[in-house]
Amino acid sequence: MIIFLYLFKRLIYGLLISMIVLTSIDVFFSFTAELKYLNQGTYDFLTITKYIILNLPKSLTLMFPYAMLIGAMLSLGSMASDYEFVAMQSAGISISKIISFILIQSFLISTVFYTVSDQLIPEYSSKAEKKKNIALNKKIIFQRNGVWFKDKQSFIRIHEIYSQDHLKDITKYDFNQNNELITIHHIKEATNNGQKWTLHGVESININRVPVTKNTIDKQVLDSFMDKNLIMIKTDKSESLSLSDVIKNISYLEENNLDSNIQKKIFWEKIFQPFSAALMLFLALPFIFGKLRSTQTSKRIIIGLFIGIGFFIISSILPNLGMIFGLTPFINVLLPNLIFIVIGKYLFNHQLESGLR
Repeated sequence: MIIFLYLFKRLIYGLLISMIVLTSIDVFFSFTAELKYLNQGTYDFLTITKYIILNLPKSLTLMFPYAMLIGAMLSLGSMASDYEFVAMQSAGISISKIISFILIQSFLISTVFYTVSDQLIPEYSSKAEKKKNIALNKKIIFQRNGVWFKDKQSFIRIHEIYSQDHLKDITKYDFNQNNELITIHHIKEATNNGQKWTLHGVESININRVPVTKNTIDKQVLDSFMDKNLIMIKTDKSESLSLSDVIKNISYLEENNLDSNIQKKIFWEKIFQPFSAALMLFLALPFIFGKLRSTQTSKRIIIGLFIGIGFFIISSILPNLGMIFGLTPFINVLLPNLIFIVIGKYLFNHQLESGLR
């Protein structure tokens, strides 16, 4: 238990140092990137600062696996250089047991971290994007001809999306149970206050009657207009969604007979996050305990960065390729992890041949 706690302390210390450095770099580049929008609309220094602060949980989450990797390379590499692991071996603790301690600790730390961040990121990232969009009067458009949605028996095309609560230039096509078009609605603007939708400039054409009728309403308040989950699916990035949001999205898409594979992929990626962080560290540990344990710290950092970049690239590409070939989302996400487990096992055996074993 003394060794376990000592390793935990060193791992946490390296993680915190790396997290502070990497997050500071990410915040700096994010801040400089936002400066190009300075003084556009009401987007001033104060708004930029608020935007960056609200996105801090997101930055921490993006940097966490790399901070875990580099922090471990620094802390454990220092211990290896000081022959602390040799001393542990002389006390009867094998390298395999030390590595198992480290991997268990990294998995537990990752699980706690991702559980907490899963609750924080959606709330604060949503506030950050909303403040920025309001200040810049920015609209989110994905296609020149608007974005299409299917909501129960309706098809909706939206040309301008400013947030989940603010939409402009909307066309809504209502169908009956026989898939016959009955009504076309043209809406200039729709806003949501959290409880009700307020529609402005509503023009409804009822083509299910003879003669065709047309109604115009300047303002209309509705309890329901369209499900905001649909807009969230289109506008929110995967890292900005909580696990519960993803589950809701999957359920909603399946209820409406829509493709939910992308959301299922996001779901499994979130489930595998703690395991992937520990796996990334497992790939680096042979370089700490093996024949490279006496190399300079800078070389260890470079090795760690290459491992992290390689893991990130492959684990990002393979699931998308798998979806193209029709593999299930679970297999798509599991496959890169299995590949890296095999690579990690090979590195472990190869490096320790001339190491401390």
